[in-house]
Amino acid sequence: MSAIYYPMFAMFLLTFTVMLRNVQVRLGAVTKGELANEYFELFQGGQPSEPVLKTANNLRNLFEFPVLFYVVLLVAMLLNRIETVVLALAWLYVGLRIGHSLVHLTLNKVPVRFAFYFASNVVLLCLWVRVAIEN
Repeated sequence: MSAIYYPMFAMFLLTFTVMLRNVQVRLGAVTKGELANEYFELFQGGQPSEPVLKTANNLRNLFEFPVLFYVVLLVAMLLNRIETVVLALAWLYVGLRIGHSLVHLTLNKVPVRFAFYFASNVVLLCLWVRVAIEN
């Protein structure tokens, strides 16, 4: 099994963990009577709490730029461009995305969150350039 599988699996685990947290806060909001179950049909008819909004937003974020992370690693595998630099960049990306999620779901300080977001996207750009350029 290629070593590139592990950072991909780590990103999957991050996404799955945030999805579980999303379910937890939504069920909690319904159980506490903060939101009606019907709210989730069209996302109308109530004002969701901060945890509900943060987890939903973070989960959505994990299906935006991170999708390009999975694609570049699959391209790297297809082109046989798995090397130390690609692996290091992949793990750095995962670490930055974990940092982004942790900040988003806890402190939610925009400047800190943005720093993780921006840095992770710079790393993603570097990954794409590294895979695209012939070694």
